[in-house]
Amino acid sequence: MLPWSVALMLFAAAATPTSDGRAQDVRTTERIEQKAQRRAVLTRDPRELPRAPEGRWKAFGEAPIRPEDVPNGMQAARNALIDQDLPTALGALYGVLDAEPDYPPALHQMGVIYFKLQRYSDASEVLERFTRQVPQRIGDTRTLGHCYYTLGDYAKAKGHYERVLAVAPNEIEAVRGLALSHMRLGDSAKALELLARVIEADPKHGDAWGWQAQILFDLGRTDEALAAVVKARDLDPYEARCWFLLGRALLELGKEEEGRAAHARFNELQAITQELRSLEARLEFRPHQLPLLLQIVEQHRKSGDVARTRTALARALAERPTDIQLRILALDVLEDLHDAEGARVAAKSLESVGVDEASAWKRLEAYYARLKDLPNQLRAGERFRRLSAQ
Repeated sequence: MLPWSVALMLFAAAATPTSDGRAQDVRTTERIEQKAQRRAVLTRDPRELPRAPEGRWKAFGEAPIRPEDVPNGMQAARNALIDQDLPTALGALYGVLDAEPDYPPALHQMGVIYFKLQRYSDASEVLERFTRQVPQRIGDTRTLGHCYYTLGDYAKAKGHYERVLAVAPNEIEAVRGLALSHMRLGDSAKALELLARVIEADPKHGDAWGWQAQILFDLGRTDEALAAVVKARDLDPYEARCWFLLGRALLELGKEEEGRAAHARFNELQAITQELRSLEARLEFRPHQLPLLLQIVEQHRKSGDVARTRTALARALAERPTDIQLRILALDVLEDLHDAEGARVAAKSLESVGVDEASAWKRLEAYYARLKDLPNQLRAGERFRRLSAQ
């Protein structure tokens, strides 16, 4: 059996089937048309959307929204989002807003999509329009604060987070954003106070622990910073940033060997993180590209992150749910990670999907042999030989 990573590369290279003739021409034409449609959507400027008359949506949300009042394009946008197809969702929302200017749910969803696409200025434009149309829903707009923060306008971000929290005091991500805004504006004490509030509400909030550690380290409170960053590291041992700070704290405290090891792990995880960001960005514009999905699987496998590897495999398998070789690859990678439960589930799925496929049973025979599960090994071997003889 090929090493799983080699098999993955071979499978990825052949992941897009080709054929000759008219069917191939039709698919090529469809891809060209789809690419043109995506380009047209992505080059639109939300500032040029038509505007509703003053007060058009003043009473929005005061009464339950009836299904018949929801524009048709909203369901198309939701379906595209479920499918993780952001450009298609964006196109559907443009259709809604062209026909029904400033429809609040469409504005809000469009702002969130632009944020995910890292088009923060466009996101803030749309979300500001949302707050003008339905100011009573400002509690739903923490993403607008994130836009201001990401754009480097920390004072504006701080002000917006405060407005959100005035009406939605339990919006923890707004509290976190407010804390980071205070940090950027030089008020470390207030930032620590707010981060403590986040941690009290959610003790497993690794990002809050990490920022708390950073502020404490910058203040020279290295022992406290070390305790906080260890907590952040333990909550998410595959987050690169906490390993960097962990290394700095350990070196500061004279623990050179441990500090160098932490920095080595940071370098490894940082390279993986950068590659994953690149792959995810490409997928936002080209969803359903199996080779990209398989590369994401490989990056998570390299990091050793079992949970995220499982998620990445599920995304890939959703594209080809009946593909036997892909199911075999899933079993290979989960075994490589020593994920016994994941491998057990993958083996059961392979049995179900590959019930009449010799290659599935050959792999299952090897899997059960490794487990020293003799009854299932014999069963799989007998099934493989019977199918091979047909």
